[in-house]
Amino acid sequence: MVERPGQARTQETGPRRRRPRAGSGESLSDLVYEHMRAAILQGVYRPNQRLPEDEVAAELNASRTPVRAALMRLVDQGLVVRERQGWVVREHTPDEIREIYEVRCALESMATGLAAVRGSEEQLAAISAMYAGPTADYVRQPRAELGRMNREFHQAIVRASANRRLYDEWLRNRDFGITYNMASVFTSEEAVICIEGHKKIIAALLDRDRERAERQARIHVEDVQAAASRRLDAVLPSADLYLA
Repeated sequence: MVERPGQARTQETGPRRRRPRAGSGESLSDLVYEHMRAAILQGVYRPNQRLPEDEVAAELNASRTPVRAALMRLVDQGLVVRERQGWVVREHTPDEIREIYEVRCALESMATGLAAVRGSEEQLAAISAMYAGPTADYVRQPRAELGRMNREFHQAIVRASANRRLYDEWLRNRDFGITYNMASVFTSEEAVICIEGHKKIIAALLDRDRERAERQARIHVEDVQAAASRRLDAVLPSADLYLA
């Protein structure tokens, strides 16, 4: 049976927000950190938004100590900056975004090539099912849904590379959520290019052609980077670039 657009899902998806809860087996500090990180990646906390410790603590029903510890970890990850007035969600510069895309291109081209030779038949079949329908059906999807599918597609490929270190590096780069949520503001023409790029990657994977898979992944990321540059010039920082 052919999957409908958005029907196929991988086991591991984008970050989900959950409020800290006592008795879960995790430290309160860890839970506060996970909650705040997800809120940044999902756009609940916006770029340049101030994060007063007392307000965040009240929101999460926690003391300021675990909130401060979480904020320091988020600074280390490049998601928050410390200013004299307090803590602020970081907004990345155009040069930083370019660098993030360059790292993404290197990681995903390598991962896609490895997936072509190492991915199981079940993994490649699941990846193929994500875009089994006509391109026009996917373009008509809400942009937030298109963004979700995009993230799940690339995550499934990196998992199929069977390289844990590569996967961990990819996750760290993905934490700069703008690169994986840009599909949320694509035009129809840009969405077509993105989806067709995914289908070319799938064809190379199913043919077990490592060289072609690497090349198509690289072309795809470069196409998305070009579209991202156009969208960043056209939208305000408050646009939905961080939607999950």
